[in-house]
Amino acid sequence: MSKQHFDINRPIHLARRDVFFERAVELLYIPLQNMSTGDRIKISDIILSMLKTAETHAFFAIQSSGTVAQESDFLRFLRLISDNVKSAHAMMQHQLHLEAEESFLCQFLNATPEQCVLPAMHYQRRAEDILQGLWNVLQLAHTAYRALQTSNQQKLTEDERARYRKAYESFRHDVTTRYAVPGMNNHAAPQPQQG
Repeated sequence: MSKQHFDINRPIHLARRDVFFERAVELLYIPLQNMSTGDRIKISDIILSMLKTAETHAFFAIQSSGTVAQESDFLRFLRLISDNVKSAHAMMQHQLHLEAEESFLCQFLNATPEQCVLPAMHYQRRAEDILQGLWNVLQLAHTAYRALQTSNQQKLTEDERARYRKAYESFRHDVTTRYAVPGMNNHAAPQPQQG
């Protein structure tokens, strides 16, 4: 694809990047303690999918000529977040294998369900530790992310800003509808900063 293609579509790529990143962060903040291991795995699958979409559009956005310096670092940041979620996801999968009624792992280990409880708890704690660390990093990232958004908006023309806002609102509605979580305020993200 040509540089011109990425220039024309930059507002759309930025909007998709922002919406999918913000929704992934919202889902990361869901209290998982009261969910089953299977439900936690489903949520982490959705988060990984959203982060992948955010990464893809962050990559497309930096192919244009209007890129700001922080965008490459933000793409790297998205990949780091994704790695953390993958790690927590793996711990949850291990926990699920040990908790399952017909656990292949317990059978392979020739262990009783009672013997599998302790390692399952260790995996659960590791997943929670990973997510806690990620939450701390995400809190630190809030200001940098908003600064990046502002910088992106300032580089767009008025027409491009209007396209960004329209795309953002459309994607936001779609994502909060498709990935609604019962008991959660599904429209909690702040709106993009206007430049």
